[in-house]
Amino acid sequence: MTSPARPVERIEFDTELLPPDIRLPRYRALYSAGADISQTGPNLRATFRGWRLDRAFLYDRRLNDVGHSRDPGNLSRYGLSHWTATLVLSGRLTVDLGMGVMGLTAGDLVIMDTNAPLRNEAYDVHVATLSMASRRLEDMVGPLDGLHGLVAHGEQTELYISFIRSLLESLPKLEERSLPGLTTALGGLLASMIEVRRGSENAFAQSGQNTRLLELQAVVDARLSDPDFGPEEAIVEVGLSRATLYRALRAQGGLAKFILARRLEYVRRLLSHPGEDRRFGVIARAAGFEDESQANRAFLARFGTRPGTYRAAVQRAEPDEQFRTWQRELR
Repeated sequence: MTSPARPVERIEFDTELLPPDIRLPRYRALYSAGADISQTGPNLRATFRGWRLDRAFLYDRRLNDVGHSRDPGNLSRYGLSHWTATLVLSGRLTVDLGMGVMGLTAGDLVIMDTNAPLRNEAYDVHVATLSMASRRLEDMVGPLDGLHGLVAHGEQTELYISFIRSLLESLPKLEERSLPGLTTALGGLLASMIEVRRGSENAFAQSGQNTRLLELQAVVDARLSDPDFGPEEAIVEVGLSRATLYRALRAQGGLAKFILARRLEYVRRLLSHPGEDRRFGVIARAAGFEDESQANRAFLARFGTRPGTYRAAVQRAEPDEQFRTWQRELR
């Protein structure tokens, strides 16, 4: 199935465009679903650009005199369950994950579980943060045990930094159809860096699994509009054994759930675009659903809201509401 060319979904926010007296309240509103915000110096600045990738988001931020925190007693209020990999491109970021304060500078990267306490402070810092659903990250890097608080720097981050810088320049010009490959490439670089940092010898095996997932995803996405396309057809077209696909998709619940997730993501992307005015039933059929009611129930179960409500909310959303929606969907 060939999708129409669509730009990558994005969010933009800049305190410099706001009157000084409302900069802090507006930034607090933006982050209300993810952290408590405090001003740590006289010159607050927060410039934020975000792009939705494939079950992941990339945020490009320039921050000064601002802190973010999630206290142990408040974690349930946020309801977060994803992971972040924050790379410092310039400036200084202090981070306390309950294990002591770390000072991060250019070239340092820290991986964090958002369902854990956090306290940080930013001083004229430029950071690129990759946020990824837990299952998506586990697919790419393997078990997440012991990953929270892992720090990489120096030669360990060089390739990742180069790719991130190039991606930040390119994303404003890219189309949605490029996102699965870009996300897999990002995950592969992150996986290799983590394996080196852990001292593991599984980097090549993980890289091979990433390649298989990318191949499978390309096959599934090309056949989404065919309601008869299912696990058996995918196995034949990908040319991998059932056991191999089961291992690759174990974290996602198997091949049938993987195909359903790709169909629902296609529906969600169509509903997010202001120029998309077709009825939900037409969109559902374009994604391979034979029954509109089934598609409605599946969408509600996956995203926590009905398709019509979702479309109305995201097409008129302010940056803070859009960001909250993105955060809720990373599961």
